[in-house]
Amino acid sequence: MTDPQVQRLLDLEAIKALKARYCWYCDDPEQYHRFPELFTEDAVFIEEPVDHIEGRAAIAEWNVEYANTVVWSRHYAVTPLIEIADDGDSARGRWQALLMSVQLINGAEQMLWASGTYVEEYRKVHGDWLFSRIHASGRWMTSFDEGLVDELTLFD
Repeated sequence: MTDPQVQRLLDLEAIKALKARYCWYCDDPEQYHRFPELFTEDAVFIEEPVDHIEGRAAIAEWNVEYANTVVWSRHYAVTPLIEIADDGDSARGRWQALLMSVQLINGAEQMLWASGTYVEEYRKVHGDWLFSRIHASGRWMTSFDEGLVDELTLFD
C-alpha cells in the first residue's frame, strides 16, 4: 500500500499531466481526436461566454467544430491550485490560462490573444484521473493585430 502522502503527490502530478494533455490535444492537429478521452462520460465543459456542453459524446461533437475553426493555437495553463478530496478519487483545481490562436472568423484567419481562468473538477476512473467538469472563464480577448489597448474585450 502506498503511503497517503506519497499517493497525494502522485495524484497531483497525474492531474497536472492531465491538464498538459488537454493543452497538447487542443494544440496539435494530429491529437485533436484524443481530446474527448480526457473527460468522464458525464463531464460538463463550459467555455464562457459561448459553450455549455454536457457529456463526453457532446464534447466530441464540439471538438470536431473546434478542429474545423482553429488554424493554430497554443494553450498555456499555469499556477495550478489542486486539492485532492479525502476520498482520494475526486479533486478540484484552478488554473490561470493564456491562449494564442489563429481562428477562422467569418471565413478569414484572425490571430487572437485571450486570458482567463479554468475551474475544474476531476475524478479517478479505473485508476486514471479525468475531467468531470471544466469551467473556462475568459477574462479578456483581443486581436493580435489590434493589441491589448484598442480592441480589448473584457468578460466580467
